[in-house]
Amino acid sequence: MAELAAKDSPDMPHQLRVYELPLHRVEAVQRGDVTLPEAVVEHLRDKLAPQSLQHPGKISEALKLVTDKKVWYLSAGWINATFFQGRTSLNEKTLRSRYLEITQRRNKIAHDADLIDGDLKQRRPIDEAGVSDAIDWIERIALAIAHVLDDEG
Repeated sequence: MAELAAKDSPDMPHQLRVYELPLHRVEAVQRGDVTLPEAVVEHLRDKLAPQSLQHPGKISEALKLVTDKKVWYLSAGWINATFFQGRTSLNEKTLRSRYLEITQRRNKIAHDADLIDGDLKQRRPIDEAGVSDAIDWIERIALAIAHVLDDEG
């Protein structure tokens, strides 16, 4: 990111090109306390650090600072080709939905003791296969996003 902020190039993602810095950061650059790339990175770190990035839309917003690629769309295509040899019709919407299902279930486990709504004693069923499937999907999605970000095309 610092490398992108250091240059004004057509390769710079649009969201980073139009990114606004608070005046106190601009003043620090003008005083020579920090370089422009350092100011951008510090501000982004402060802004993004508290976000959990558990929602696909939040992930997209963050990734727009480093790429103009349609990350979820390309990731779905990569998962189709790599893991399912083109035998599935996974698309951007279904991939986002799958990721959201996993994070919502995680939140129910972590914050609601995985209780069934309206019942203080009965928990949702969970089994090893379901847990393994969720972990596999998270790994696939992470690998796909990394591949999309690393791909020059």
